[in-house]
Amino acid sequence: MKFRLLLAAAFAALAAGCTSYCTPTVNTGVVTLSDGTQGYRVMRQGLFESSNACLAQAQKICRDRQPMRVMSAEHAADGFKPNGDPRELTFICGTPRAAQQPAAQPAPAMASVPAPAPVVRKVTLQGDANFATGSAVLTPAAKSSLNQFVQGEQGVKLQRLAITGHTDSTGSATLNQHLPQARAASVQNYLMSQGVTAQQYDVSGMGSAQPVASNATAEGRSQNRRVEIQAVGQQ
Repeated sequence: MKFRLLLAAAFAALAAGCTSYCTPTVNTGVVTLSDGTQGYRVMRQGLFESSNACLAQAQKICRDRQPMRVMSAEHAADGFKPNGDPRELTFICGTPRAAQQPAAQPAPAMASVPAPAPVVRKVTLQGDANFATGSAVLTPAAKSSLNQFVQGEQGVKLQRLAITGHTDSTGSATLNQHLPQARAASVQNYLMSQGVTAQQYDVSGMGSAQPVASNATAEGRSQNRRVEIQAVGQQ
């Protein structure tokens, strides 16, 4: 009589913990594991059902998540060894909390450093004070102007140095082509002798093709006789 009362009490306690997942032969209860994770415990009551009933109930509860067994128990009568067919299964749905990997934190964005603005300088040797008539030899006045240019380029890494010679419309086409080229080359040689270096040199003579003033006057022709220097670099 005492054994029957204990058995009835056990069934009543199990029924009290049963959720909507219970069936006539399988009881399911919600449990809290030692680490605080919510789990489920399935106990099969039918005598003729295998542990597949517990597994089927676990899959039904977890739906699209994978049931993961926490522990199982075999109910064997006194004097009988467990037969490898558990009648009670405790499980959780999904990955256990302790095994969850922390979410990867995005790498901090690297602050973009703006590229330094290029340094551009333009100098023009203009008029008759820089070269004698028909000559490509630099005068002291021309060298003085170029020395100021050299001082201004201290600390600048030149990437490109363009030197272009121009003349007026007087004289032959041959002279107007070769003289500006020779004057531009003289400027380049002097700058290099003063330690000015560049990754790229563009030295050319344009003749009278690009006047900046009218060749009809002496003043205009003097302005057209010139050597233009353009330096591009980084500070």
